Amino acid sequence: MPADTAAAGYPGSITVRQRALNTVARAVSAEALGVPAGQVTVTLQDDHGLLGVSVVAPIRVPDLDTVAPGAPGRTVLHRVQEAQATIRATTTRITGNQVGRVDVRVRGAHISQDERVR
Repeated sequence: MPADTAAAGYPGSITVRQRALNTVARAVSAEALGVPAGQVTVTLQDDHGLLGVSVVAPIRVPDLDTVAPGAPGRTVLHRVQEAQATIRATTTRITGNQVGRVDVRVRGAHISQDERVR
């Protein structure tokens, strides 16, 4: 997908290949969800002229043995909504391609041993 470099004052154009876009979206999604990139599947599609991103991945959750009873926390839905916004903004910033729709399907939990909540 071409980016207009002439508008930035540089002659020519840059083409970011589908595989590179997929790799970036996968890494960004993994970071946003707090899981290893190897556990994330990303599919890219056209979203009415924008880049559509579909993500299937687990979401990071703390080991329940390390969480104090009654400890406040964010819901999975809230965390996924935050991840969608992060994926959209960061993928757009890195690739120069405007990201439209971001669908995230959570397929399990990635238990985090190192996260402690009081």
